[in-house]
Amino acid sequence: MNLVIGNTSQQSHYYPDDYIKISSRDIDLDYFRQNQFDSVYITFAEQRIYDTNIDYITPNFLYTVEIINSLIDNCDRIIVFTSCELWSNLVGTISVDTKFDFDPNNGYTTSKMLLVNEIKRLRNIDKKYDKVKLIHPFYFNSVRRSKYFLFGKIFDSIVNKKEIEVGNLDFYRDMVHTKFLVKKTIEAQSDMVLGSGKLFNVRDFVIDLYKSFNMDYFQYVKEDRTQKSNSKFLRADVDWNYTYNDLINETVEDIKKSIL
Repeated sequence: MNLVIGNTSQQSHYYPDDYIKISSRDIDLDYFRQNQFDSVYITFAEQRIYDTNIDYITPNFLYTVEIINSLIDNCDRIIVFTSCELWSNLVGTISVDTKFDFDPNNGYTTSKMLLVNEIKRLRNIDKKYDKVKLIHPFYFNSVRRSKYFLFGKIFDSIVNKKEIEVGNLDFYRDMVHTKFLVKKTIEAQSDMVLGSGKLFNVRDFVIDLYKSFNMDYFQYVKEDRTQKSNSKFLRADVDWNYTYNDLINETVEDIKKSIL
């Protein structure tokens, strides 16, 4: 039996239909202790917006560790997600062994650092925690992305034919579609950074998305190109054959399903 915790998370919708998907809220921890699982994917996180008034520590660290401890004796593998933001101050290629470097005032990222450090501490105490695999995802998007985020606004614009305003999109990111992220997560047998391993120009990608739906980017998107673009080029140290066409095709397919 495979379990996904966080049934409203962006990625939960892309796991196989026969996986059990439950809410991360109001969980009876005895449910975990009394059942046997093959793999458990903890997909929830407090990350709707980056706000200093939000308590990130409780859900992303304390609650997640509590869930892991209640599962550890009753499953074969636990997948936990952190963030590529743990290396947000760096430039270049990132692996699981690259030392963290991020803004300590970012509560979301700090909560993820605490989670990683705790899992590593528990591994040193008890080998059974080796079954907990840490996935550090780079930027993944789908039509499920919240409208608080750039691509949530873009997908909403395409689906609903809405005009939007954005900042300067002429920057590069290591991006994948959520479908690919889930596929690699299901296959994961060790800690990993999870991205495409390539840098894609965000502006070119967004223009191509609108073009795929016979929409004029310049009609629907007001882009403030006077703003300074993000010049940090950070990518995952992976060598998968994930191409720009894969990213476009998976995203367009996803949007089409949403329109239908």
